[in-house]
Amino acid sequence: MSKVTWKALESNPESINEYLKKIGVNSVETMDVYSFDEEMLNFIPKPQLGMILCFPDFTKVMAIMQPVYEKLKEQNVETPEGMFFMDQRIGNACGTFALFHALANLDGKINLGDGPFAKFLAGARPLKVEERSDFLASYTDLAEAHDAAAVAGETQNSDDVENHFIAFVNWKGQLYEIDSRAPFPRPLGPTSDDTLVRDAGASAQELMSKLDNISFSALAIVPK
Repeated sequence: MSKVTWKALESNPESINEYLKKIGVNSVETMDVYSFDEEMLNFIPKPQLGMILCFPDFTKVMAIMQPVYEKLKEQNVETPEGMFFMDQRIGNACGTFALFHALANLDGKINLGDGPFAKFLAGARPLKVEERSDFLASYTDLAEAHDAAAVAGETQNSDDVENHFIAFVNWKGQLYEIDSRAPFPRPLGPTSDDTLVRDAGASAQELMSKLDNISFSALAIVPK
C-alpha cells in the first residue's frame, strides 16, 4: 500500500448517499440492512444492485480468508473478464474502494452520470489493476469528495482504523465478494437482483460466526 492515507468513511446511508451526490452518481442510493432475517429482508427494495459490508478486526479476517484465497488460486480462479477490480494502495480508503467496486460493475445497468466518478472510471478501465489505486489517489475531485464525506461523519476520525469494507455484486448471475485487499474477486455462487442481499447476507453471517463478533453493518445499494 502506498503512503497515501485518507480519512475513514462511516458505514451509514447519510454519509455514503452524500458522497454519491458529490461524485455525480444520482441513480442509486444506499440503505441500512438491519438484519438478514427474512422478515427484515422483505423491506429491501428490488432490484438489489449491490451490498457493502463493514466489519471489525480486519487483520483477523485477513488471516481467516488467506487459506480460502490460496485454495482459489490453486483452482486458477481469477478476476472475470470485464469485471472492474482495484488493488487498494490508499490507507483508510476501503469504504471508497467497496463503493467504487460496486458502482463500476453496474456500468451499463445504471446511469453513472458524467461527474467525477464516471470520468475516473473511463480513465481507470484501460489501466492495470495495480495502477488504478494510484490513479484514484491522484484524482483530486474524488479525493476531496471522500474527505468531505468522511469529515461529515458523526464519529471522530482516527488514523488507527480496524474496520474494513467489502462489496458484493451480481456479475452475470453470479455473486462476487470484492475485497480491495484480496488478490481477486471471490465467487460465491448464483444470485439475482431479487435475492442479492439475502445471498450476500449468508456469506456475511458465515464470516460473523468465524470472527465471533457481531459488530457488522451492511448497506444495500438500490435504485433511487
